[in-house]
Amino acid sequence: MKKMVKSAVVALALALSLSFGVGTTANAKVTVKKVASVNKLTGSKKITLTKGKKATLKTTVTLKSGKTNKKVTYKSSKKSVATVTKKGVIKAKKVGTAKITVTSTQNKKKKATVTVKVVKGKVTKVTFDQTAIRLDPAKTAEIKATVKTSGKKPNKALVWSTSDAKVATVTAAGKVTAVAPGVATITAKATDGTGKKATATVTVSKTTLALGAAASFKADVELDATKAATDFEALVKAAGLKDTDSVSLTINARTAETTKTVAQAREYLKTNKATKVTLTVKAAQAKKFSPAALALTSVKSLTVSGVKFTDITATSLKIDGVAFDYTVEGANVVVNGDITANASVKKLVDAKVIAATLN
Repeated sequence: MKKMVKSAVVALALALSLSFGVGTTANAKVTVKKVASVNKLTGSKKITLTKGKKATLKTTVTLKSGKTNKKVTYKSSKKSVATVTKKGVIKAKKVGTAKITVTSTQNKKKKATVTVKVVKGKVTKVTFDQTAIRLDPAKTAEIKATVKTSGKKPNKALVWSTSDAKVATVTAAGKVTAVAPGVATITAKATDGTGKKATATVTVSKTTLALGAAASFKADVELDATKAATDFEALVKAAGLKDTDSVSLTINARTAETTKTVAQAREYLKTNKATKVTLTVKAAQAKKFSPAALALTSVKSLTVSGVKFTDITATSLKIDGVAFDYTVEGANVVVNGDITANASVKKLVDAKVIAATLN
């Protein structure tokens, strides 16, 4: 009798543990908050397909808690119009309208509905009015798309995309905005399932400034008089000057200059102030004499061949008052945008101080 009672108690305990989830998997703790499903291509809950074509659904299951059981089932209201696979691939069968219901397997009350319209008409070709575009950063261009179709009531809608949003972006109306130097492909694709599309290549310009053929050039550097001694050392290092090389100093903003050797100028600046130094930069050292090097100093301006560089930082500068962003790539300075036609840049090119190449 005691054995029977003990067995009954064990059975009851086991039943209770199963009923209340003791020792069960995490699935019992999962609570589905929402199910959403849209066309993977367009992001819309309304899909218009050409008869015989397909579309794929993108389904998202949001959980209140837990990390498992995001499974769903797909069901078509009219399989004669549109079918759907267990992976959410819709196929248009015949003209008409059907609804695809997406249901959570964890909580069947959580559903999403997508409407599918099947038409006879189809897109036969998509073309652009321009297929190669060059822009400077922050500039824009408009691409006009032409959609050719056949049959009744075709879906002429297009979805626009960019291959690299860090280079160029595009709106649903075909407006392209250049972001940063590089190359991106803009695509407009038919949403009727035919896969017809058009592409355009967008090149966002940059100009590479390399050392020119000149054996040397003179540079007038405006100094902060209070930091002249420190900045002079940085200039000497960047220009690769020797202690015996000559430089000219303008003292306390006077027009008269005094010519000294580097060693003499160094000693002089320990106790005196200068507002400008003129030095000769040789080609072998010119690659080190870059805006990035000067950005580390308190240099106010640099003038070469009548072209004045001001507001010099590690990423930007002004050339004769016009602001540009730049980076340093090896021995070259790369400026955002096409500056090959800039009058100041042309002066430097003509003087063979630099060579400018549009990329």
